[in-house]
Amino acid sequence: FVKERTDILFANETEILSLYETESFGDALAAAQREVRVAVLTRSEKGSIVAVDGQVHEVAAVPTQVVDTTGAGDAYAAGFLAAHTRGLPPGECGRWGSVAAAEVIAHFGARPQADLKALIGQG
Repeated sequence: FVKERTDILFANETEILSLYETESFGDALAAAQREVRVAVLTRSEKGSIVAVDGQVHEVAAVPTQVVDTTGAGDAYAAGFLAAHTRGLPPGECGRWGSVAAAEVIAHFGARPQADLKALIGQG
């Protein structure tokens, strides 16, 4: 299914390890790269990996105080896609995702409370 029907694969570390039935993040990343053009893998405080056409971009996590992780993955994907649809480079797309996720996990509830445009430097 992934190889035939997926344009952009979003997964957190636990999900990607389970999908490819491995305990090695590197092996899971390599498997994803063989199946999709764009793989976006989040790793909590370790940041994220954006792999596009064989190139791997490491994205740092945005430091924040974790209050509630509800919506973190969705916020990351939304930030990433907002940048991606603007044609920004993969690493910058990951940064937008990281900013959005960091804002959402810093309070209770899954909706951003701060101005995300200002946080990413676009406001």
